[in-house]
Amino acid sequence: MLLDFMKLQKHVSGMGRRSFLSVMAAAGSIPFISAAEAGDGTAVNQQWAIFRSKYFHPDGRIVDTGNSGESHSEGQGYGMLFAATAGDQAAFEAIWVWARTNLQHKTDALFSWRYLDGHNPPVADKNNATDGDLLIALGLARAGRLWKRADYIQDAMAIYADVLKLMTMKVGPYEVLLPGATGFVTKDAVTLNLSYYVMPSLMQAFELSADPRWQTVMENGLRIIGKGRFGQWKLPPDWLSINRQTGAFSIAKGWPPRFSFDAIRVPLYLYWAHMLSPELLADFTRFWNHFGASALPGWIDLTNGSRSPYNAPPGYLAVASCSGLASAGELPTLDNAPDYYSAALTLLVYIARAEGGGM
Repeated sequence: MLLDFMKLQKHVSGMGRRSFLSVMAAAGSIPFISAAEAGDGTAVNQQWAIFRSKYFHPDGRIVDTGNSGESHSEGQGYGMLFAATAGDQAAFEAIWVWARTNLQHKTDALFSWRYLDGHNPPVADKNNATDGDLLIALGLARAGRLWKRADYIQDAMAIYADVLKLMTMKVGPYEVLLPGATGFVTKDAVTLNLSYYVMPSLMQAFELSADPRWQTVMENGLRIIGKGRFGQWKLPPDWLSINRQTGAFSIAKGWPPRFSFDAIRVPLYLYWAHMLSPELLADFTRFWNHFGASALPGWIDLTNGSRSPYNAPPGYLAVASCSGLASAGELPTLDNAPDYYSAALTLLVYIARAEGGGM
């Protein structure tokens, strides 16, 4: 089932928490049930076992094999989410303790984005990555519900509260979600990463807090995703700039003008949260099927249409399969993943499908 949130938002302005959630629940989109509860946890559990064997370090660190073995708040968040969904309490606790001990800030509840094993210090950059914060919070909330751990719920709420306090700001007509605390705001423009709108986590934040500002962040995020698309395929860029005076969108300077590594998660999170509108689905479908599963590019340049010299990895194909690729066939298993990130994307699709993702 598809939920056109661009239409839904017309009806939720001014709604109370109960009525907004009833609309979401009617759409089947409350995202904090486990795959087992959804009735199809076997495949997810099998794929988690592969992920754990390849990317989980015994001390609880999730290793990014595609980036010289470093670790990130994103990876810890994915690991926590995967472990909680699979009911693997021991792994979840190890991943959470490692993240809390090595990455969480002393002055707020957010997390430094990168850990470099073998470096001194291993965490030299204290800047956060908001998607990592949101993924960790979602994992905590899911685990708290599954194992009846009030401390996990409280930890999730503390993270969400600081994301709302520190990582949101008004830009033109939009209340936006900043990618991190520093480096993304100038006097003229704000740079956003649209894949950091982890919609299932934002929905969970709203459910836990009943704060209507989360509703605004989601609605505005969907408007930005709908309008912030470029090139012949009308795709979101990895990094988007919004003019602070006019609210105009452009592809952010300083990054390649591509739909690639980051933006691939935009259709995935929308699918999982039942927010993939027919208009967006049609454009993704047109793009995927122009190339087909055997020749889908790893990136596309949104200014000139050029493509990567290599084809997309299995994780990208998994995302395409849930957002319009006609010839995708069965989902790849994580045995076929070339690295951590491709594996994470694939396992996310398994979970989104098991939990009734929006198709």
